Amino acid sequence: MFGVIKAMIPPFKNFPLGIRLAFIFALFCFNAILFGFVGELFLAPFYKMDLAKVTSICEGNFTTNRDLYGFLLVQAVGSLGMFALTALLISQLETGFIGKRLAMGIRPTFKLVVVAIIGVLGAQLFIQFLVELNEKVPIPDALKFLAEQGKQAEKIELALMKGNSLLMFLANTLVLAVVPAFAEELFFRGLILGDLLKSKVNPAVAIISTGLLFSIAHSQFNNLLAIWVLGSFLGYLYYASGSLWLPVIAHFTNNFLLILLKYIYNAGLIKTDIAEVDIPLYATVVSTALFLVCFFILTKWRRPVDFELELGDPDLINEENYSE
Repeated sequence: MFGVIKAMIPPFKNFPLGIRLAFIFALFCFNAILFGFVGELFLAPFYKMDLAKVTSICEGNFTTNRDLYGFLLVQAVGSLGMFALTALLISQLETGFIGKRLAMGIRPTFKLVVVAIIGVLGAQLFIQFLVELNEKVPIPDALKFLAEQGKQAEKIELALMKGNSLLMFLANTLVLAVVPAFAEELFFRGLILGDLLKSKVNPAVAIISTGLLFSIAHSQFNNLLAIWVLGSFLGYLYYASGSLWLPVIAHFTNNFLLILLKYIYNAGLIKTDIAEVDIPLYATVVSTALFLVCFFILTKWRRPVDFELELGDPDLINEENYSE
């Protein structure tokens, strides 16, 4: 019987970390291409199979509100395919128990949720300072294309955020806040950071390197430093709680705040676009201090986690329990 159980162990269980990461990257690239194509297929019937028009919309060229909704549809399909599906498939191959492998079965404590949300909200001016600092870094000629990608991403974001309709607000919230908070956290924290921690990589190295990968994946050179810091903070939330849901909540809070502020400004409920306000130095200092205080509290309230055990197989198929 034990021989049968051993045979049922998913094939990636004992593969070296490097091989697992290489396969994750390969599957991610495959899904990125596949679901980019699938997203366009979903959109094509709405434009009478005019593939040139669909491709133009996917590149961020909008002329009507329908184009904006179409882009959001493609964005949602791509995000779920690239990030969520890759994480789910690899987790199945690694352990066969997706929920446990991705730390989805552990609920963070209420006090950790409160501190995480305050930390993200309090850090906004600090993050804006990092963006401004990043903009002063000269870009090597070989990396100019990254800056152009970042400008295109900002252009698309502005186009999506400029409306004041409730429907667009809800669509943006779903696609730009809910979907990435879940899908990206599944991939970067649940899968990759989980793999590193389970493999006994130094936690600081694992968190910082995963944060950098998270930042690079956003293809926004002008925001590289800010997204890196935010991604590292999300990684620490995962490490401190042992739960995927804490970084999911914080990630959603960060994205939703931007969408909400843009919406209430466009709707005329506030007269100043917060993103365009000059932030005084003292406000940035206060924001940074609040962020550091929240980080300090998290270190004190951290739930000690053995990730090798927490993210591994249930005891029934744990190799330690086998007898010959």
